[in-house]
Amino acid sequence: MTISEWLAEARTRIDALDTELIAVRFFAPGDSVVNGAEVDRSWLAAHGEDEIFADLATLANEMVARRASGEPLAHIFGFKEFYGRKFKVSPEVLIPRPETEGLIELIRGLDLPEEPKFLEIGTGSGCIAATLAAECPRAKVVATDVSERALEMARVNNVVLGTGVEFYRGDLLEDLPDDVGGFDVLVANLPYVDEEWGWLDKRTLNFEPELALYAEDGGLALYKKLILQMKARGEEFARYIVFEADPCQHEALIRFAEENGLLLVKAEGFGVVFRGDLVKSVK
Repeated sequence: MTISEWLAEARTRIDALDTELIAVRFFAPGDSVVNGAEVDRSWLAAHGEDEIFADLATLANEMVARRASGEPLAHIFGFKEFYGRKFKVSPEVLIPRPETEGLIELIRGLDLPEEPKFLEIGTGSGCIAATLAAECPRAKVVATDVSERALEMARVNNVVLGTGVEFYRGDLLEDLPDDVGGFDVLVANLPYVDEEWGWLDKRTLNFEPELALYAEDGGLALYKKLILQMKARGEEFARYIVFEADPCQHEALIRFAEENGLLLVKAEGFGVVFRGDLVKSVK
């Protein structure tokens, strides 16, 4: 069987892009690497008539079957690219999304010191914290998560990327040491999915941890809890606060945040940025 023949058959079962990504991974030399560089999908066009070994076709077909069942390609491959870097993922953590990369852009656009202090709440795979550490090598980065299994994955990614993130286990800010504060940016991509949303692709989401997806109160319960915890910690806990939420939630999130002492800076894409050091805490 040639690569072109295999592609034609696999495309009858799964999305064409996913088919090509699987093909590159299994049929290109050196596990998708040639001369030290990753192969892009154009490699397939130049090698469509290459014959493929039966054992490789079997492995690739197994991947196609898993994808056809709805399993995310990131779980099948064991990694997901985020902001130009590969992060190991598992069913224990939320798969990094392209929209979350917008948080990095928002943070990079803020007025920050040369050695900023970042805190990520609910780090999951560690993709945000590690990316901030990699993009800002002089930064101090702290990250928390309530799930020890998620923290294990985040620590693996931290070691692989050599980013020096400091991790704590805890429920939002509850278990963070009292002397940890004075952050330039607090960033959080907490569970914000409302199970009542009619457009949810439950078939795909069922492969991801519910703990990392769903929240009550229209999806905003955890953000509201975090805002109240920050309020209790004091006005100087974080200069900027950056949240990810669905745009349909922004109005309600902004209203609650402003009622509790935060000041809206901007809302862009899935990101919302507040100032936490300009407004007196509302009593």
